Amino acid sequence: MDSTFSVSKGCFVFKKPNKEKNNKRKSKSKKQLTTNQPETELWHTTYIDIWNNVKSKIDDLNGSIYSKFISDTVDFMTTSNITTNQSIPTACLLTGVNLPDHESLFGLLATNLEQSQPPVIVATLFSEHFSSVKNAVISMVSQLLNSNDDESDSDEEMDESLNSVVKRSECTISTLIEWYSQQPNGTRIAVLVKDYEMCQQTVLQNFILLLSYYIKEIPIVMAIGIATSISNLHNSLPHHVVTKLKVKMFVSEASMVFLNNIIDQVFLKPDCSFYLGGRILEYMTEVFLYYNFSIKQFIESLKFCLFEHFYCKPLNCICIAHESAQEALFDSLDKNALEEITKLRSVDYKLKIDSNFKETFLQLIRDLKACINDFHIGLRVLHILVADLPHSPLGTQLREMYCTAMKKHIIDNTSYKTCLQLLKFLSKDDILAKFDKIIHVFKNVKNNQRTAIALKLVQSYVKRLKESHLNNLVIENHKPKDKPKENFQATSRSQFKKILMDNIKHEDSRPMTEFEKARSESLDHFTDIILRQFLVPPTTMPLNELLIFDDLPSIKRKIVGEDRAAQYIAFVNPQHYLSCDCCELEFTEQIFKTMPDISIVYKLHLESRFDQINIYDWLQKFISIVGPGQNDNDNDDDIDPVLQSRFVRAVNELQHLGYIRPSKYKTDHVQRLTCGSC
Repeated sequence: MDSTFSVSKGCFVFKKPNKEKNNKRKSKSKKQLTTNQPETELWHTTYIDIWNNVKSKIDDLNGSIYSKFISDTVDFMTTSNITTNQSIPTACLLTGVNLPDHESLFGLLATNLEQSQPPVIVATLFSEHFSSVKNAVISMVSQLLNSNDDESDSDEEMDESLNSVVKRSECTISTLIEWYSQQPNGTRIAVLVKDYEMCQQTVLQNFILLLSYYIKEIPIVMAIGIATSISNLHNSLPHHVVTKLKVKMFVSEASMVFLNNIIDQVFLKPDCSFYLGGRILEYMTEVFLYYNFSIKQFIESLKFCLFEHFYCKPLNCICIAHESAQEALFDSLDKNALEEITKLRSVDYKLKIDSNFKETFLQLIRDLKACINDFHIGLRVLHILVADLPHSPLGTQLREMYCTAMKKHIIDNTSYKTCLQLLKFLSKDDILAKFDKIIHVFKNVKNNQRTAIALKLVQSYVKRLKESHLNNLVIENHKPKDKPKENFQATSRSQFKKILMDNIKHEDSRPMTEFEKARSESLDHFTDIILRQFLVPPTTMPLNELLIFDDLPSIKRKIVGEDRAAQYIAFVNPQHYLSCDCCELEFTEQIFKTMPDISIVYKLHLESRFDQINIYDWLQKFISIVGPGQNDNDNDDDIDPVLQSRFVRAVNELQHLGYIRPSKYKTDHVQRLTCGSC
């Protein structure tokens, strides 16, 4: 078969709709736009304001994490001595296999190098540039000589630009030496190699040897991005090439550090105006961990969730607004919007529209915000208590506890009961250190009556623990329990179980010291009085849908697309995407000649009961649908070449998409690679 062609290059024809109907639709849309203009501006401006605030926090956070890594690398590349022994100062950037956002990292490094003193001119090379030494030199020289122009890092960078100052044929080392002689004194040239493992090693070796040969005329420094380990550099490059490099290693933070900081410092803060539900955050974290490890895509997913939460929903915008503006915005709502409030699942039709409806609604919103504020405080207190426990029953990260606590009251969770048992084995110094951190958290909260009460209780726990003695036994006045019989021989499993339970109860009733009793009672009281009040899940409060976005089904397929399912729908029912009347189906197996050729061919190949499909029979079925008159002629040579070419093109497209492949056993057959809709 000939080379395949991509479906993306196909051309689909859409019939023009009737002008009168189109004009009517336009007039209706204009009326709707004018009547709903305030609501449209409200949700859009709210979305833009919140996203700009979130994005600025994320940028500042990423900049602070990257700052030391970038500054150390820039200092090395700008201050390292370039000797005459043909050794190139090389910074090996260990970015890790779990950091695919290399473009932003190398872009930030290039920006800082260009702004440094002495001046540094940067050229960034990718793996596609190392198809040959000549191509790598041309790409490097063209970027350096045209550094004043706006160059992009796309694949078109290798092609000749119409606005280039220097042609590609003139991009040689001699041209670079002549150009460098006109630059200010102290200027350095930095060559950044982004993906080292993807480069052709022989080409990269010759390229390094070439640069080292001209280092006397041009001061060159390099930065190589390595995803695995520094040993890979020494194992892949021969000794005579490694000796030309003066290597220093720089390790970047793992992408998990960025993820935890973004969630903890931006979204799990009471001052954040956008709250994620436990299911949404858990799903997005799983996508990050098991799909791409990309911070950029994680941020885009958050942006989409924010957009989905506010799109054409004025009620959600009113809840975010300041209390002084909520009443005016509430008065602008129509009757349909008020009825939507009563239909919310958290309200369960218990909220009725009456004269006190506005005051009740605003009071419920204030209670919900107070619950969210207390929830975040209790979550950080819980993190201090259980984050460093053995085996981490509730996890080590704040986001893990957030996802668990949002679904159900975490105090009733069996994992927390395990944590409580482990806490009762802590030493005096450890338990006091945890309570001191909790006191620090409560003191940082202002204008919160519940926090002030909790602070006094924790201080009383600390005072009691400090005054308790480690060796003094506490004898309680209670009726002593009979000691279980030790020599009792069990005749069944139930009796043996009873003996074990009696022994455990007897051991638990042993005398405790003053510290053990104070520790146990303080932790139990702290759990029942403080944590149970602070960690009430906000998802159990009325109107939580207006503030907390937890609609997982609406975004699940949009964040992680199902390509195969979308292709199956397009092939089986093309009217779903084309919106044409000629392809409207009554049942799924129906085939029309007006359908795209690839849809007809795909449906026909599904009818085969075997993996091996005869191409000739397939063609005859296709012609019987598209050109019924062709089957009346028994001469195979009289097949319309247009229909035959259409069939071959559709089959090639199916092969390109991975549904079929040429058979290894019969030349006139193809093998089906999928089963049904898979």
